[in-house]
Amino acid sequence: MAMTGRDMIEAARRVVPGLNQSDLSSQLDAGDRVVVLDVRERAEWDDGHIPQATWLARGFIEGRMEETVPDKNTPIVTH
Repeated sequence: MAMTGRDMIEAARRVVPGLNQSDLSSQLDAGDRVVVLDVRERAEWDDGHIPQATWLARGFIEGRMEETVPDKNTPIVTH
């Protein structure tokens, strides 16, 4: 049986660790190596974003990920 979209989201949530806003802020303030990718639409980015974030809309992730985050060991947070 094929997975539904909801099934895929739940499966991803089981294996991809989450990070709350407070923990992310602490990491950024401490200068930890973390890349914040804002994958929202441009208008949402323009309305406000995390200052350390890089805008990379969902439609461009696959084509630009390696140039945006060349070190494959870098922790990435998507927003």
